Amino acid sequence: MLTIFLALAANPAQAWTHTGKVWNRDEIPLEWYSADYFEDSIAEDKQIPILEKSWDNWVSGSPCSRLAVDYMGVREGHYVGYSNDGTITITFDDPSEDLGTGVLGATLTLSSGEFAFNLLGSSYYYAYDSDIVFNTDIDWGESAAIEGGACTGEFALESVATHEIGHLWGMDHSCEDPDKGGSACPDPEKLYATMYWSIDPCTNFQSDLTDDDVEGINALYGPFCSFEANEESARYGGAPMEVCFDLNCNEEVAQVDWQFGDGETSVEESPCHTYEEKGQYTVNMTITGEDETCGTWEYTQRELAYILVCGEPAPGTDISNEGADFPNLFSYEEGEELTYQMVNQTDTSVYGCIDSVTWDVYDGSELINSVNAWSPKLRFPAAGTYKVVLTVGGPGGESSGELSIDVEEITSEGCAIVPASAGLLGLLVGLGAAVRRRED
Repeated sequence: MLTIFLALAANPAQAWTHTGKVWNRDEIPLEWYSADYFEDSIAEDKQIPILEKSWDNWVSGSPCSRLAVDYMGVREGHYVGYSNDGTITITFDDPSEDLGTGVLGATLTLSSGEFAFNLLGSSYYYAYDSDIVFNTDIDWGESAAIEGGACTGEFALESVATHEIGHLWGMDHSCEDPDKGGSACPDPEKLYATMYWSIDPCTNFQSDLTDDDVEGINALYGPFCSFEANEESARYGGAPMEVCFDLNCNEEVAQVDWQFGDGETSVEESPCHTYEEKGQYTVNMTITGEDETCGTWEYTQRELAYILVCGEPAPGTDISNEGADFPNLFSYEEGEELTYQMVNQTDTSVYGCIDSVTWDVYDGSELINSVNAWSPKLRFPAAGTYKVVLTVGGPGGESSGELSIDVEEITSEGCAIVPASAGLLGLLVGLGAAVRRRED
């Protein structure tokens, strides 16, 4: 039995992307035609076989995807490049001059707007028409001649056609060389993928599908599964937090292995798991199955930092004091005149667990000001004793800390003075530097 492992994980090495348009499996095999025009840089009797080979590169190169096509012949009298007629047509010229200078070929796929499925958080819709146009301003060459070294700057029609047919199936461009204005490939081998953005003359590598191409096309048409937290489960909240996962597969599966990121595992198809401790958790799911077309298949989906679990806000750790905990949510340091720097010491080791910060200043029992900032500078109205309360909240709850501050007006020479008049002069937002703890 043929055994193929489909490493379809959404992992950092992935480069494949999709257009969001996909053909209904019930309409496969797809029927396609050629327009009644032939490019003069390649012998007329060789052009259709090259296109048929380009289609077959996808059909035979991705056996688990169950792709299939039927060539229906030449559309007599058809010279139009893109036409909304529900018929897949490949045109060897650009009669409407839709293609820009230097563009080798382009594919236009139309969608009916009918929803097909969700995949890895994106919606896909059924296609009903697609046309491919090749530019006649390009010198085209045959693969055999190019691979044999008989090339004087021609582009391989098979490579470009295979790339454009990939678009027709629903594949989008993968990565691009940063020197050409694109995003860097996560893996240098992706530079040779069929769906790589561009191709150089006298090369034919895009005729052969790479693992990246196969992974992408199988996500659309082959054995594939995806998971997400179900609608009744939040992906972030306070500990302990239960999350239930929904598994969606287009094939029967033999085994499911879950890793929830906190050391716990499960083999249930759609498990529920309780996270007891705060943290950000990566969820990993591996599926194996048996298929009569491609044998044993395996799929892995890995979602980085998918679950956020928060505890009640608490003081952080003083890394300068051998990991000792701070005694309060905040400390402060004196500044010039009546300005004091507040230093927020709330634990931020789990990113995203703090979403509200409020500082309240009391003169006796009277609230004289309130500010929302992480570590503001507070300017008090006059010398005296004030109570400052920090309230910090997040998905795990809300906590408060308070300190009593004896405020003195400090001049630049270090002398305390009492101002002739007092008034609340406002608040400046800033970040604290070195921390000197003081408890009253």
